[in-house]
Amino acid sequence: MPVKLAAYHKVALTDPKTQQVRKLNSSVQLNKRDGVWWLTLSYDEEVTQETVPGAPVVGIDVGIANFVTTSTGKHYGSFHKHLRDRHKRDRAKRRRKAKLRACLKKKGVKQLPSTSSRTGQKLMRHTRHEINCAVNQCFTDPEHEGVQFAYEQLSVASMRFKARAQNAYLRASHLGHIPQQIAWNSQKRGVEATPVISAYSSQECSVCHYTDRKNRPDQRTFHCQVCGFEAHADYNASVNLSRRVGDRQLRACRDRTAIKAVLMQRHEAWKQQQGVGNTSLVTRRSRGHSSFPASSI
Repeated sequence: MPVKLAAYHKVALTDPKTQQVRKLNSSVQLNKRDGVWWLTLSYDEEVTQETVPGAPVVGIDVGIANFVTTSTGKHYGSFHKHLRDRHKRDRAKRRRKAKLRACLKKKGVKQLPSTSSRTGQKLMRHTRHEINCAVNQCFTDPEHEGVQFAYEQLSVASMRFKARAQNAYLRASHLGHIPQQIAWNSQKRGVEATPVISAYSSQECSVCHYTDRKNRPDQRTFHCQVCGFEAHADYNASVNLSRRVGDRQLRACRDRTAIKAVLMQRHEAWKQQQGVGNTSLVTRRSRGHSSFPASSI
């Protein structure tokens, strides 16, 4: 099918360095919207790495309450508030459709209504858009200029909760899309972003390395049971992730049990260095977000 391109189309498809037409890839789409045909063309572009060797590392913790939390103490995006309310309404609508479908099936109706909805598809696109905006804000933040990022490797497919509502909430948040968007943004901008092991990053204390589930009394709070360190849970996890870049000892671990053993060994070394016995410290220490600047990580 011959396609006639306008002048601005030719400019967009021309490489400014070589002044030649870019080589298109196989991702070509032809759609019809409101009676008009739209052709979407894409091309591959090589982006040079702009991150200098030895640049300070900023850790990125991925979550639902906060899509992106950095070790500089900033939060970007959230699935709570309006997105969560829209998810609840959409889930209630799907459940009503499922009940109607079951009743019609018992009566022998062959053509059953679908449980999908346009509002659900729109919510999915809106959630992905909010994730993209949050990641873009993180990369374009002036405080993150000239740094490299470390983000967690997530296995969302293996995440399961006992309650069905929590599983539906997890799927609606599109948590697995965030690391993909971070990797795509880093390649687009020429910024180095390294995926690191995320096991026990939310339970490990960033001060004494003590790792225990009791360090997380709730979703937002981190309180170490040994040294008394208190901080936002996502912030504490992002600091741990920033320190795992190039950690060969953790990379050599084959399972979570070995990873926790290494972390507890580091905790014992911290206790010997601080001269702390088996009893936990009485004093409680709390650090704000400014305690770990990007230049010191």
